[in-house]
Amino acid sequence: MMKLMPTYSVAVYSAQKCLYFDSAEAVRFADLMPVSDDSIPDSHQLKSIQQTLSLESAPSTSRIIVLVPDSWLSVSQHRIDHPISSSLLPLAALSYAVETTFSPPESVMFSYVQEALPAKHTQLTVFACSNEWAQQLLEPFQLLAKSCCMIPQGQWVDKKSRAYSWLLCTQRALSLYQPDKEKRKKARRLWGYLLLLSLLIHSVASVYFWTLQQHSEKALMTYQKTRLVQSDWVLAQEEDNIFSESVLGLVQALPKSARLGQFDGSASFASFKMVLPKQELDLLLGRWQKQRPDWRWEIEQSPYYSSLTMNQEEVVGVSISVFEN
Repeated sequence: MMKLMPTYSVAVYSAQKCLYFDSAEAVRFADLMPVSDDSIPDSHQLKSIQQTLSLESAPSTSRIIVLVPDSWLSVSQHRIDHPISSSLLPLAALSYAVETTFSPPESVMFSYVQEALPAKHTQLTVFACSNEWAQQLLEPFQLLAKSCCMIPQGQWVDKKSRAYSWLLCTQRALSLYQPDKEKRKKARRLWGYLLLLSLLIHSVASVYFWTLQQHSEKALMTYQKTRLVQSDWVLAQEEDNIFSESVLGLVQALPKSARLGQFDGSASFASFKMVLPKQELDLLLGRWQKQRPDWRWEIEQSPYYSSLTMNQEEVVGVSISVFEN
């Protein structure tokens, strides 16, 4: 199994040497780190300490945390009778850092920790050093990695259970005063909230449109089924009416000499009565039966007597029933 590489490496300064660790090893080594070391090296001693570091054997990483003994920095603690807001903390810490290092504000690197005390009091601990001293401590590592930050060993020892994230390391690292830092943090926080809100809105919208699409598809399927049933019903009605319409077409083509008395029709049956000359009836029946040999014909004739009979032609009353086979 491939071993996961740490997100950063840790360089640990002491009065005698400088050692390299990955982030997990640095946590295990925390118990052995000398939090207090009275030997503050001068420039020549610092060069000798840095020469004990083998850069060739340094792990491949783009981020390095440099841990410096607290005694190499200016550390001051201040008891305050009220909590300091996060927006004013950097400025308050800077003022104390300037007092302890005797350096101008623009050349002081510092970090701070505010701890709550009883009765709403707080204790502000400030770690500081000149920018020149910080650059001497970081110089060999700035050539090795893209990002370097320096943290007092006392703050690292407080966390022994697991390695800090890189973000938390940068928050605890010594840095120059950045008046817009809180504004940038608030802006990043606001952008984070907006991003979450946007994701939530898009998620809700996606679920809504997906639900709407499902309902639309169901409605379309129901509509198509209804249209199919309607089409089948209309087709069945048309097929049922074909026979009745065919019989009615025959009746509507009767000669003028025939009188229609009654007509009834259904899907497969039709009957009608009429009066007409016997000779006309024989011609009609012969033609009809020839046109529709697939129909079954039932014919009942009876003599018909009328004073209006012309030319003494034989007139009959006939009842015709037609069935579709």
